[in-house]
Amino acid sequence: MLTVKGLVLSQKMLGEQDKFIDILTAEYGVLEILVKGSGKINSKTGSATQLFAYSEFCMNDVSRGVRILNSVKPIQIFYPLRKSVTAVALASYFSQIVLFSVLPKNGTPEILRLFLNCLHYLSEQTMTETHLKAIFELRIASLLGFMPDVVMCRNCGAYLPETIVFSVEDGCFFCEHCVPPRKRNYIMMPAGGLLAVRHIVLSDFEKIYHFRISERCEKSFCKFAEEFLSYHLDRKFPTLSYYKAISKQP
Repeated sequence: MLTVKGLVLSQKMLGEQDKFIDILTAEYGVLEILVKGSGKINSKTGSATQLFAYSEFCMNDVSRGVRILNSVKPIQIFYPLRKSVTAVALASYFSQIVLFSVLPKNGTPEILRLFLNCLHYLSEQTMTETHLKAIFELRIASLLGFMPDVVMCRNCGAYLPETIVFSVEDGCFFCEHCVPPRKRNYIMMPAGGLLAVRHIVLSDFEKIYHFRISERCEKSFCKFAEEFLSYHLDRKFPTLSYYKAISKQP
């Protein structure tokens, strides 16, 4: 038997009553579990194995390559999240990122913590979806080994230029006086955007959600977060396209 706490990232029906779920765990990365009888009216596993439920799973050892759920106890279901179509779509985008980038058997406590906290803020609606999306994208990029170099201008060493240009490809920034002549995959932003990026990738985990950014800086800041992660994962996610379509994001 294996008992572990995990967050349900995806589910796929197997016939009318059974389903496979993928869960994100701190100790083992992503695990696939077969849940038998989940489609029954009197199923005792329904709520605890639904999408975005954080639960304690007890499962049998691998049999023929499949882990079979024995019992499950819900810890946090995030019910308020389900009242918002855009919040569910954004959480689905986060799930797709994790499923693509996290390998089985790899411990991922910080990624699980990041995801759970983002679901909390989405449920409570105490932070805008736009900010949560950028936080998740930049922080998970850093956790996956793609942290951008945000200390100083790559060329002259300026710490906080008034205007900076981020290179999505190189993961660094230049002041406006040092921008290389061939502008490819560059995003210009005011100093406030750089401060926000620094805060998210360099701060202790407890502090990453506590920052402010002006409307003037927000658009370029969010654009950089999205494009930086997409470029370094070399992946376009269908759930992101859906989220942007229903939330009317550019």
